[in-house]
Amino acid sequence: MASSAHPDLWSDLSAFGSSDGSSEARAALLKVNAEMFVAAAARDRESIETFETLVLGFLPKIDATTRRDLARILAPCPDTPASILEHLARHSPDAVHVAPHHAVPPSLGERQLATPEGRLALAGQPDLDPTMIHRLLVLRESAVEDGLAANPTLLPDTAPFAELLRRSRARPALATILLERADLPTAAQASLYLSASSERREAIRERIAASLAHRRVSLSFTLTEQDVADLSAAALKGDDHRLETNLTALFGFPTSTEWRLLELGRHRLLALALSVLGVPRSDAIRIFLNLHPALSYPLSAIRTLLREMRDVPAPVALTLVECILDVRTLSGEALA
Repeated sequence: MASSAHPDLWSDLSAFGSSDGSSEARAALLKVNAEMFVAAAARDRESIETFETLVLGFLPKIDATTRRDLARILAPCPDTPASILEHLARHSPDAVHVAPHHAVPPSLGERQLATPEGRLALAGQPDLDPTMIHRLLVLRESAVEDGLAANPTLLPDTAPFAELLRRSRARPALATILLERADLPTAAQASLYLSASSERREAIRERIAASLAHRRVSLSFTLTEQDVADLSAAALKGDDHRLETNLTALFGFPTSTEWRLLELGRHRLLALALSVLGVPRSDAIRIFLNLHPALSYPLSAIRTLLREMRDVPAPVALTLVECILDVRTLSGEALA
């Protein structure tokens, strides 16, 4: 990089923004300034950064032909900011081949993928393509997943978003970020129920109830005394694996279903399941008391679980259980 005594060399670019200037005039002025930049005998850091800022601000306003011309002018110059060449290559792929002996530097995106900081920056970009999103997700970095979850341009009806939902089942912090989005479908909200605040849980239940109002959801669970006894016996032994196996069989869920009932933050799932099955309150209390101390101590913990059983109607509870576990049985079609 050469030194420069002319930091305001590119100040004429400020005229690009005038509303009365034609696109042809802006393109011509941009190319003239690009030629001046390349021909300058000296370019210090300040003048380069000024050129970069101004050019990037107006590149979206020019056509493909002008981008191609700019690539031809700027690619040979070693001081051309990589961000400008990256934009030209991304939005006008043929620009890379305008002068084979002047190759555009490696993609800025490729370089960003190499570092945690770069990947985090990429996760917040508004123009990510499916390939880039996959290359970000495949590394399973929590910070990058959080960035993608907060990116409003990653839509809920896409495969990458569905993957983030799946990962959020094991990472409540990710679920919390997803819950902050205003575009979550009801089913997605239901799947994140356990990570929601009390106010949000109530809103989710109301949305589910409204969705179920025009559908026929019939519950056909009829527990025998032996079924209840088996659940109680498993709890008495503190055998959460056996209890979960029993619940899987009673619901008719796939044997691969992962309840993870004792995992912190998931205790409400047990209350919802017992409510759907119609387990009597007295038996539910015994199950809570015996399965693990974390379910019943302090006293407010068991009260919370009993309140969950009392306040959530069985059809809504069934929908929540299915969405949380990502299974479908009695409730039929999935929520919208």
